[in-house]
Amino acid sequence: MVPNHEIELSKYIDRCRDKPFKLGSHDCMIFASECVKIQTGQDVFSDFRGAYSTPLSALIHYRAKAKGLGYPEGASVVDILSDRLTQFDGRYPPRGCITARNVKDKNVGADWMLGVRLRRYSAFLSPEGMIFLEREPSDLFWSAGQ
Repeated sequence: MVPNHEIELSKYIDRCRDKPFKLGSHDCMIFASECVKIQTGQDVFSDFRGAYSTPLSALIHYRAKAKGLGYPEGASVVDILSDRLTQFDGRYPPRGCITARNVKDKNVGADWMLGVRLRRYSAFLSPEGMIFLEREPSDLFWSAGQ
């Protein structure tokens, strides 16, 4: 883990609070990747960054990247996270874990939204800005540090 990662993660969350959601530059995949990078120094999704600006172009981009990296057809962000980070199965996920929540509203263009676990809540980006949500039983977690 990077020295002072907890302080730096808090600073990053504060900087993102009022930053508008924008596909391709400030979306949930980039947010989660930055949270891991702050804690570990590694950008686990550097190969998924790219030019997209709509939900459809993001889906096409991610599917093409996943295919090019050898992931099976239809691999989800959860599959990719599980391949790159260690899934956390305990009862109390620690601060800094990457969180995935199944999106109930399929109109947003993704099956999962990604965020980071804080203390009692997880922080997620949404088109309305940063939101803080309590844990749901179906939430998934990955440790940012190996």
